[in-house]
Amino acid sequence: MSDKESPDSLDNSLNGEFPLQEKDDGELNMSVGSSVSDSETEKKVRTESPSSPRIPPAFMVAASPPKFLSFEQLMEAASGVKNMALAHEIAVNTDFKLESFQPPDDSIEKKVKDTVRRAFWDAFQAKLDEDPPDFSHALVLIEEVKDNIMMLLLPQHVRFRAQICEVLDVDLIRQKLENDAFDIYYYSNYIIGVMEKLCAPVRDDQVAKLKNIKEVVPLFKEIFEVLDLMKMDMANFTIQQIRPYCQQQSVEYERKKFQDFLKSQQEVGIDGLEFTKAWLKRSHDKITDVNAVEEAMSLPLATPAAIVNEAYIELLDWDEKNVIPETLVMDHARISEQMESAHRLALISSVLMITYSTVGASISGVQALKEKLKSEICTLLEGVPESDLPKVMGNVGEQVNKTVNEFLSSHGFSARDEAQQRLLVGQITEMSSKDNRVYKLLFKRLLDFLRQIISSQHKEPLKVPPGFSAVERELSQLCGRFLRLISYNRSVFGSFYTDIINTLLQKHMADLSPR
Repeated sequence: MSDKESPDSLDNSLNGEFPLQEKDDGELNMSVGSSVSDSETEKKVRTESPSSPRIPPAFMVAASPPKFLSFEQLMEAASGVKNMALAHEIAVNTDFKLESFQPPDDSIEKKVKDTVRRAFWDAFQAKLDEDPPDFSHALVLIEEVKDNIMMLLLPQHVRFRAQICEVLDVDLIRQKLENDAFDIYYYSNYIIGVMEKLCAPVRDDQVAKLKNIKEVVPLFKEIFEVLDLMKMDMANFTIQQIRPYCQQQSVEYERKKFQDFLKSQQEVGIDGLEFTKAWLKRSHDKITDVNAVEEAMSLPLATPAAIVNEAYIELLDWDEKNVIPETLVMDHARISEQMESAHRLALISSVLMITYSTVGASISGVQALKEKLKSEICTLLEGVPESDLPKVMGNVGEQVNKTVNEFLSSHGFSARDEAQQRLLVGQITEMSSKDNRVYKLLFKRLLDFLRQIISSQHKEPLKVPPGFSAVERELSQLCGRFLRLISYNRSVFGSFYTDIINTLLQKHMADLSPR
């Protein structure tokens, strides 16, 4: 993936972060190939913060008349929801990958798991300690290793598969055991050789270390652990390969499932788009009110695309009193995370702007200091919920003041007086409030920048808004994630949005018509 390429389509360009161009006169240019134009109608998770969007009861059941489902129907429905959620996650999240589950150390599951494994390996060691050694357990292990290796083979590995089956032939090994011709190290070395050929480069060192283990039990323990990692690597590789297909198929799958949901809700007298309609109406009312004030003609900006885009922008400044739309329920955690990222970028940029404007020319243009301050601010704010910001921002102010003083001292500048230092710390502490004027200004710039990106295609590069040059990489990543989310959401639910907005526009036109 290259950060310097101008994308032709959103699918090809937003693989992780928004594409950036070289800096120009201290500002960053962004080359945007937006695929969310007016002509288009089709595209591990953090805990929710206190300001996370409220989620509607997506699958509501009417009190009357009651409908009863069998256990099999319930399980089938649950499986369908899980499959849809998994397909959605793979399609939307390019960083999605499977990870092996490890139960907590103090859990019953962990204790049982460790006990069973320890008992197995102890029994294997006891058999090996007999005179002569009993290798009957080894036959079971080799057979299981063979099965694991077979899972790693690709369809084109025909000859390799045949060779493995020939060498790790269970019947042949059993005959060798019965005739005292079995050499466990011959098979372990062969298994390690096969693993060397199949493993990803990241596992090369781990496989190589297996050759240095001489004890049988520790050796097979490690072989199974590395094989588990290799299977996970193969699963994640497969996900990467099928992601384009998954994106294509999940759009139709989700749309169909949502249509079925709306139909079931309609049958029991429930509007399955209640909160989506309220969401789009807020956007419609905002745009039409602006037009009424600023322009003589009332509807030049009130297009379906403009209304949807404004509704998407609202997601990054969501009022927790509102309920999240039904069409965005599966993305509520992602939306919450991106909203928090947007506010955090505005906060970091506000602190830096206040610092540089307050301290003045002595630190102006010093990029190294700006990067150091940014790193320290990010560290202090990491994992801090919004409710704790008033407590933390004072520490941020003290740290920024200390770093600035150290810089001035090391570069021969005179020290600032106490009043100036208290002023800087106080201004930074006040940033904990979203009503702070500097913070509100920079957050508005961020939203305007995103609004500009998603509103139309751009032939000329866009510059990062003033005040955000220090967080250009993080802003790039936020833009990429946000555009990918709304593009996919639009491709799935665009037809529903169009119908709702057309109804709103027709009603608005009727209200404006002379009676």
